Amino acid sequence: MPAPFLAIAFHPAHAADIRLRPGAVLALAGMPPLKELAQAYHAAGPAWTVLAGDTAIACGGAVRFWPGVGECWCWAGAAVDASPVAFARLARRVLEDLGREHGFHRLQLHARLDDARANRFALHLGFTLEGRCPGYGPDQSTHNLYGRFRTWKE
Repeated sequence: MPAPFLAIAFHPAHAADIRLRPGAVLALAGMPPLKELAQAYHAAGPAWTVLAGDTAIACGGAVRFWPGVGECWCWAGAAVDASPVAFARLARRVLEDLGREHGFHRLQLHARLDDARANRFALHLGFTLEGRCPGYGPDQSTHNLYGRFRTWKE
């Protein structure tokens, strides 16, 4: 039976422990090295790590653009697949806490158009598809833009 999941405060070193899913590896292609990216995201807004036992299996958070607006990010490891429903439920609770506790009135995220799992995850998290962004990715891939506006406050 898989270990129960626990969300804790993110530390950049956690990212190195995750064996990323292929979709996450693809989404990060062309970006700075993961260690550097993790440090930048840590400094840019609230974030968390999901543990299964004492092992980091995912990291995520929101890069604060300006007061009240943030871009969500999530690096999911292959270990999430052991209990995808439990992970998705925890991620939704953590996202709602992000909105309430950190003063966001809008959160958004981008998901690669060709990553069906990431797009389903965005919808599960309560985001609404707002548009398509051709050439958005570092490899000029097309992404879908999802937004969530005040839905955790109502």
